[in-house]
Amino acid sequence: MPKNALILNFWLFCLVFFTWNNDVFAQRNEPSNKAKEYFQQALQRFPTRDYEKAISLCEKAISESPKWPEPYLLLGDIFQATKQSDKEIDAYSRLLAQVPNQYAAMYNLANVYSETGKINEAIVQFNNVQQVPGVPAKYKDEAAKRVKEIAFAAELMRSPVPYDPKNLGPKINSTFDDYFPTFTVDGETIYFTRRKVLDSFKIQGQTGFLHRYNEDIFVSRRLGINWQPAKEISEIINTEDNEGAMTISPDGSYMIFTGCERNDGLGSCDLYISFFMNGEWTKPANMQEPINTRFKETQPTISYDGRTIYFASNRPGTLGGLDLWMSTRDDNWNFSTPVNLGAIINTKDDEQSPFIHTDNQTLYFCSRGHLGMGRNDIFISRKNAAGSWDSVKNIGYPINTVQDEPGLIVDRKGEYAYMSSSNKNSAGGLDIFYFKLPKAAQPKPVNYLKGKVYDAYTKKTLTSSFELVDLETGTTANKSVTGKDGQFLVTLPGGKNYMLNVSAKGYLFYSENLPLKDYNKSEPYTQDIALYPIKAGEKITLNNIFFKTSSFDLETQSVSELKRLVNFLKENSAIKIEISGHTDNMGTPEKNKTLSQNRAKAVYDYLVNEGILATRLIWKGYGETQPVAKNDTEENRAKNRRTEVKVI
Repeated sequence: MPKNALILNFWLFCLVFFTWNNDVFAQRNEPSNKAKEYFQQALQRFPTRDYEKAISLCEKAISESPKWPEPYLLLGDIFQATKQSDKEIDAYSRLLAQVPNQYAAMYNLANVYSETGKINEAIVQFNNVQQVPGVPAKYKDEAAKRVKEIAFAAELMRSPVPYDPKNLGPKINSTFDDYFPTFTVDGETIYFTRRKVLDSFKIQGQTGFLHRYNEDIFVSRRLGINWQPAKEISEIINTEDNEGAMTISPDGSYMIFTGCERNDGLGSCDLYISFFMNGEWTKPANMQEPINTRFKETQPTISYDGRTIYFASNRPGTLGGLDLWMSTRDDNWNFSTPVNLGAIINTKDDEQSPFIHTDNQTLYFCSRGHLGMGRNDIFISRKNAAGSWDSVKNIGYPINTVQDEPGLIVDRKGEYAYMSSSNKNSAGGLDIFYFKLPKAAQPKPVNYLKGKVYDAYTKKTLTSSFELVDLETGTTANKSVTGKDGQFLVTLPGGKNYMLNVSAKGYLFYSENLPLKDYNKSEPYTQDIALYPIKAGEKITLNNIFFKTSSFDLETQSVSELKRLVNFLKENSAIKIEISGHTDNMGTPEKNKTLSQNRAKAVYDYLVNEGILATRLIWKGYGETQPVAKNDTEENRAKNRRTEVKVI
């Protein structure tokens, strides 16, 4: 994404031309000086899109030296750029009629046949490439690979997956290129890249135009079911440089984007980070080493907990071109040295456009190296029970085509995917489309908890810390801090039971149990959380203290809550508390009183064993005498079976 990008990637053209010099010239017949002159003039017209004149000059060069390959190959490039496949086929066929073993023409002709659905003709030409005496290994190997890809593509096309893309509409898409979408986990905010034409200019003596582009990040928010008109994200983010290929943390608190050819860059493309604080984005900062290198880092994606990033890079240690890498940060925002995702994901060719779903198990990415339709296909891989990536699978046709696919992202429910395309329903160039993802390619659905934290008495919002803990393993699944507005959004991957803990200095902590192991609903949790100041008489319910039925034996899933209580008491060493046990009305009052006393005593014993002074603690059992709900349903009875802590 150079700052003054031209409408044609001229350097790519130069690379192709120099490749001819190395490979094709070995097969050429020496051209006349006049042919060379015509050809050089044609080359000058090509990057300015003066195609008509370039074609005429190529034909003159061919008339002068009909067995010289270069003018034919340039004609092929011109007709490819102008999407005139019949004329492209004719150009390569004419060259092969003059020079039958011209393997570059065979290879290009085979690709055109493949892209236009002439599969049998493509296979013939790819096989011909492999039979040419002295053909360079890169052509031979690539031709053999393409034959396999064609057979694989034919198999995919015999079993197409459902695919009905719909345009996101004029509030998001424009007459410019719109691509690389990313969402907050609640699906209410979309960010994407827009490439605008800054200006156009002519080169003296040429009829074509050159354009200068600029990539910026745009944002739109959903109001009800409708998207609002997209706007530039911020003058702090968008500059005269290019900003794009971004990812947003699930809660929207920070963004990482790609910036290329920048003055503060370490390599050709670097990753930059910006935080959303007090309603504004901070000035982007280069992420520096070990994330960035003097090579290329691009196309980041952030994990569900906001602590791991995946990205594409061609740094040392790659298996081929661009590989996919990952890095995890600590609480102080220090990122670990990136690790290559390995040979299951990466190949000797390019892998890019990674997207890690919020289930933290499903990875989507693009690859030229895995078996696909022929170019850049979208693939999927899932983590197994051991945490390793399982075998890679092609997402299927017609999501993948013979053209390059730009990658996709998937919503939290795992139902809909979003990707960019320039199909017939585009407003202009690339547009963002959405479609229902085939069942086999869907990740696990993910939920979230959204709300704000406030003072229970003054109602003022509070800056607070929240932590999501896997009750089975005791590991922290998510940890973050709210802004001054008290707003929070916590991603809740399914299939596990969690403890949510919210705390603020000078307040009792808040405890909530989130049983998601068997939760199948897609409706998110919305809850505003009131915190009570630390003063005598205030109390909280420990919703993650569990006992076996009719027993006072603490279950292992209680450990996370008990540790949090221990830390709270150590942080607030001057307070004393009462631990109280409560039951429902099942059984006799006498038995319930005894059970509640024993349960309160079990918590007391744990605290004392962890170093809390017994003089700061008392314990009581109230049995069924202080219900918080009617004992008329199992749900209500569960509310009455509880452990409370009160400041005394």
